Amino acid sequence: MKVLVVEDSKSVRSLIAAYVEEAGHKAIPCGSGTDALAFIESEPVDLILMDVEMPGLDGYETTRRIRSRNKEIWFPIVFLSSKYSSSDFVEGVNAGGDAYLAKPVNGPVLQAMVRAMGRIAQAQEQLQAAKLELERVATHDTLTGTMNRRGFLSVLEREWRRGKRESFPMSLIVLAVDAFKSYNDNYGLANGDKCLKFITDCIQRSVLRPADLVGRIGDEEFAIMLPNTELAGAVDVAERIRQNILKAAREHRYSPVAEVVTASLGVASQVEGLADPEVLFKDANGCLSKAKQEGRNRVVANFQHS
Repeated sequence: MKVLVVEDSKSVRSLIAAYVEEAGHKAIPCGSGTDALAFIESEPVDLILMDVEMPGLDGYETTRRIRSRNKEIWFPIVFLSSKYSSSDFVEGVNAGGDAYLAKPVNGPVLQAMVRAMGRIAQAQEQLQAAKLELERVATHDTLTGTMNRRGFLSVLEREWRRGKRESFPMSLIVLAVDAFKSYNDNYGLANGDKCLKFITDCIQRSVLRPADLVGRIGDEEFAIMLPNTELAGAVDVAERIRQNILKAAREHRYSPVAEVVTASLGVASQVEGLADPEVLFKDANGCLSKAKQEGRNRVVANFQHS
């Protein structure tokens, strides 16, 4: 662990740091609350051992400022003080501390406290990792690894607002795999899953910018968000996707369109007067329906809105 030792007395600071290093951790000595705040701004720490009685910023005020500046990140803070009473403990906890040790510091007791705080910090990290994984599962499609409908719409909404605020264009592509039900029925669900992964790969090879976003929004439907892209540019991307799928020549002998897997794509672009991204989706889906009606394996865009 990386342990920040905040103590104004150089000799005490060195002694505490030696105990920390002896226990197998990295000690980072700081001589004041101001120095501690500056260090935390630049580097993460796992634990802070904080002297209470310091000139300038005392330990309580330093801790209050640390907690107010790091609301999304938690690490344990242990106060060290020659004054130790129930009221001191309450004040320390209210300031944002987690434990108290009396000074002069006993080496084995300090090292035991560091181990205990390390276990708590590790449990906190595991909880945070589990939370992030739950958030990822809630917003991503487990089969393709792309965003699911919920996650995609959330990002689209956010980027839509940013686009209106910063006045940049936004385009949307909606793609449907042609005759996918027939593919599943004749090749089996396992091969159907492989086909969807194949489509995902074709899309991602065609969409080159980090800001572009791909999502699986239905059984055989995908959406591609293209920030800072006019309609003509989005049509070029859509056509590149369609061509990449076609050229890959994945067999589909049961399709009424071709002997290989194909896709139909609808393209729409944000224009003045569109109130929200739902309208953009509706426009793109309308173009997709037209592509299907016109025989599939094609790109249709509404140039009347461009």
